[in-house]
Amino acid sequence: MRILFVNEKCGYFGGVEQNIADTVKGLNSRGHACNLAYGEISERDLEEYKALFEETFLCRETGPVTKDRRLNITDRGVHTLEGVLSRVFPDVIYFHKVPELKSCMHLLLRLRSVRMVHDHDLCCPRRHKYFMSNGRVCHHKLDWRCWIDGAFIARSNTSRTGFTFVNIGRKLREMRRNYRIDCLLVGSRFMRDELLQNGFPEEKVHILPPVIRMDNPPPLPVPDEPKILYVGQLIRGKGVDLLLEAIKGLTCDFRATIVGTGNAEHRLKALCSKLGLDNRVDFLGWVRNEDLGQFYSKAKVVVVPSRWPEPFGMIGLEAMHHGRPVVGFDVGGIPDWLEHMGTGLLVPEQDVGAFARALDRVLSETGLAIKLGQNGLKRVRDHYSFDGYLDKLEGYLKGC
Repeated sequence: MRILFVNEKCGYFGGVEQNIADTVKGLNSRGHACNLAYGEISERDLEEYKALFEETFLCRETGPVTKDRRLNITDRGVHTLEGVLSRVFPDVIYFHKVPELKSCMHLLLRLRSVRMVHDHDLCCPRRHKYFMSNGRVCHHKLDWRCWIDGAFIARSNTSRTGFTFVNIGRKLREMRRNYRIDCLLVGSRFMRDELLQNGFPEEKVHILPPVIRMDNPPPLPVPDEPKILYVGQLIRGKGVDLLLEAIKGLTCDFRATIVGTGNAEHRLKALCSKLGLDNRVDFLGWVRNEDLGQFYSKAKVVVVPSRWPEPFGMIGLEAMHHGRPVVGFDVGGIPDWLEHMGTGLLVPEQDVGAFARALDRVLSETGLAIKLGQNGLKRVRDHYSFDGYLDKLEGYLKGC
């Protein structure tokens, strides 16, 4: 197949871009031709990322077009999706994160279209899928209740006030445009239920967890040292503030490592100091995906303290690949892979005290940590193989 990936960013940025990179490597190995239309670049390993594709195209419909001296010769100028199609002649368009489909609707009538829904942007005006008032997960569809919670106001990095207004009616119309996509892929039962609740045709929505591409060497033994590992963005939805509050309440010895960057980094470091944890918590910044193994191998437990309902939670799979138990909040897609007392400990939403008790238990009981880690390794190998993921994806892309 000739496949045109469409995503707002080109380059390693977050889980979406990592999933695209892993998927393209797998599809390339099976003889498929992959191209990319994008709207802006990420600074991380840009040329390496572009090299995964036959061609990449800076495209005005896929994001805020940026100018950068690092754009190579194939990317000079700005393309339209129509122009990209005339050069690539794809068999299928594979959408990931895009601002709007409004300018692409005529293309959906001509080509097979598939979309991986990575987050809650389609169905939540503020995108986070939790209430502004209390931070609890929202289980309502997109409707008048969004106004009550103030979802018409969103944070903005470009506005002088730090906020912008969201047109909920426009958001609703954009969501409904996606009804016309031939196949929508989601990572978890939570995400499938969210789309169905919002009117998406049931026969078009399929669960396909975004499995990571990893080798399968025997993991190193779970260490005795009580080390906690967090990997992810440092933003409010990821709940690192809840993690810091939880580890403040630990009764056992511990050391915590936080890998990642984000707009909440300075606030989290300030909170860490306020809680008196500076000598117990290390903020390491962004780490390349291929270098994360050393951190997993040294950890006794991996944490997923998310406030927002994770669409899936790829960090959980990474932890299980390394034979490490996970402690996480019971939100979104996390319960799909985190079985309580099976592959880790599942904690009620935002219950910081329960999170601390769960960490205390895993850090103090090495035998339990080993058992949970072994169960996780078996589960990820039995149910989340990368080849199995590619087999299913190929079927969805072909329409069979």
